[in-house]
Amino acid sequence: MRLDKVSIDGFKNLRGLELDFDERQLTTVLIGQNGAGKSNLIEAITQVFRWVDLRRNEPRFHYRVTYRIQPQGPAVPNPPSVCLSNFPDEPAIRVNGQEVKRTEFEKRKTEWFPDLVFGYYSGGSRRLEALFDSHQRRYYDDIKLEDNEAKVAKAQEARRLFYCRPIHGVLAMLALFAFPDPKVTAELAGRLGITGFHSLLALFREPWFAKGRKTSADDLWGAGGPAGRAARRFKELAFHPFALEGNAVDDYRDKKQVEPQFAAFLPSLARLQQLAEQFKNEREMFYALEAMDISDLVREIQVWVTRSNDTSGDVGFADLSDGERQLLMVLGLIRVSRGKRALFLLDEPDTHLNPHWQHSYLKLIEDWTGIAAEKDHCHIVLTSHNPLTISALSRDEVRVIAQTDDGRVTAAAPYADPRGMGFTATLTEIFGLATSLDVETQRLVDERNELVQAPKRDDGQQRRLIELNDQLARLGFLNEDREPLYQDFLRAWHDVRYADRPPLTAADIEARQRAMKTLIQQLMVSEAKS
Repeated sequence: MRLDKVSIDGFKNLRGLELDFDERQLTTVLIGQNGAGKSNLIEAITQVFRWVDLRRNEPRFHYRVTYRIQPQGPAVPNPPSVCLSNFPDEPAIRVNGQEVKRTEFEKRKTEWFPDLVFGYYSGGSRRLEALFDSHQRRYYDDIKLEDNEAKVAKAQEARRLFYCRPIHGVLAMLALFAFPDPKVTAELAGRLGITGFHSLLALFREPWFAKGRKTSADDLWGAGGPAGRAARRFKELAFHPFALEGNAVDDYRDKKQVEPQFAAFLPSLARLQQLAEQFKNEREMFYALEAMDISDLVREIQVWVTRSNDTSGDVGFADLSDGERQLLMVLGLIRVSRGKRALFLLDEPDTHLNPHWQHSYLKLIEDWTGIAAEKDHCHIVLTSHNPLTISALSRDEVRVIAQTDDGRVTAAAPYADPRGMGFTATLTEIFGLATSLDVETQRLVDERNELVQAPKRDDGQQRRLIELNDQLARLGFLNEDREPLYQDFLRAWHDVRYADRPPLTAADIEARQRAMKTLIQQLMVSEAKS
């Protein structure tokens, strides 16, 4: 699944937008200023796929979305091209340029439509998440009391839009531990320092559908379907499971409320793998665990892991940084989607990552996709404000979103590859910053440049130029070099050179100016003689 071309007209600020993806690339990063329309584009694409899949909430804007989709199984060099459109006088659906009727498309939907469209936003807004609610609601209605596993599997296949929530990181990691893959295990240990599973506590609560019914915590409130089956297996395998009355506080506005709860503790990897025996693979296990959550049966699941620097089991998933949890969620869902034709629409997924991970984020995603999924079947489209995220990319993997003076939104590849530019050049040449310097230093540079370019300088201007050059030299500004080792040398040389040297006085500047004049006069005399 690879997006090829997208045209959007009339969605929020997106007017006349034409975006041409390079469908050869696994990842595409959308960059641009705040308000340019990056998030709007993610939302518009989501609305198109939601409408075509469910035929609900028809988009109130014009769209044309063209994508390449690999057949199930081994990748082929020229996969089918599907175009979805509602522009006037255009077929609603075309495959390889030929119009396809809706009834035919529905019959061959598994062949021509993505298996999964993932959405994720790192902020607190539900704007993007709300677009996935109809799929979530339909899926929940189909599985909440369904005991027929074949029908549950069919409902999972029909759930083609999936929004990623924080708990999915926990659930995906449990599935990874329960169905270990040597390459995945090595990647977790090498990249994140997570060496293994230690234990978990599943804290169940009385769900909303059990309120007022004659049920008990010991029976897990009569929960049915895959959620009930998974929860009861937790209870069977737990070390000393017990019912309790717990205090529930969801946010600062709520008073403490007592709610019936049930605690199930799995003390070892062996117990987790016993839990996994009822599932065919990690995807099936993940969906069963998620069913407990969307059925309102889970208060929280606490997971403890071992790390390369701590094997005590005192490190919980909640103790990991926001960046680590965010990264694990994305990586886990890539793994869970293995074998599926998937489109990932990620809005600022690198927000909480430290600079080191921002710099290597897409490389990690690419490596992980090659290990945990099939690269040819995936397309990862993400928005970012971070120059480090795109610093190793080619121009084919980046699209700059911008708004023109007449209100149109454009999307184009940068004029050069970010790869090799360096951080400062990426900020100015790709992100469009006028400067990467602080305001005061930039003011000094501008003043210096004006004096340097002046055709004639009087004595006062000459003295000021000397003063400015000295100030900038002391700041290390004149020592810029792209080679890191040489840059370190220049800084060290700069520190030694200026360590005990006081700033230039007016007399020093005057003396330097006289010396420069004398030198210039001598050079001119020598040139005349020659």
